[in-house]
Amino acid sequence: MTADESGMELLITVVVAAEDEGTAREACAGITSLLGGRVIHTADCSDEEPGCRSVTISRRTTAPGTGNPAATLARVLRNTLRTLGSGFTGSRVSCEPPSAWTVVDAPELVGELVPGGERILLEAWQTAASSPEAATGAPDTTDRTAFQGTRRSG
Repeated sequence: MTADESGMELLITVVVAAEDEGTAREACAGITSLLGGRVIHTADCSDEEPGCRSVTISRRTTAPGTGNPAATLARVLRNTLRTLGSGFTGSRVSCEPPSAWTVVDAPELVGELVPGGERILLEAWQTAASSPEAATGAPDTTDRTAFQGTRRSG
């Protein structure tokens, strides 16, 4: 990474109709490959929706630095949405450095990429190395359930 680039971690959490972890991972194999990521966490979210699993995929990336962290974070998400397909590009991106996020809650669209897919949460996080002024970089995803990692108190 050069001085003109920002390090990012992209987290993609897919909520999918699946009875077990193996089925959920298999359903997400295509999107994992498309984005060049790796599955870092799966969770049973059937208390929210029966027969539901979440799969979180991580991918580290760099983006040209603009001097404006919000613009850089948003660009990473918009580029990822374009990679997913033209139907995803209308999603609204929210940003509060060191992160930006969007939710695609369109089962018919998500289902085209992920069999049984219901919605996708995309998050871009500046890594600590690229954001010395930020207190933290990417979140700890070791014990995370769907859609809980970005909620802020207050």
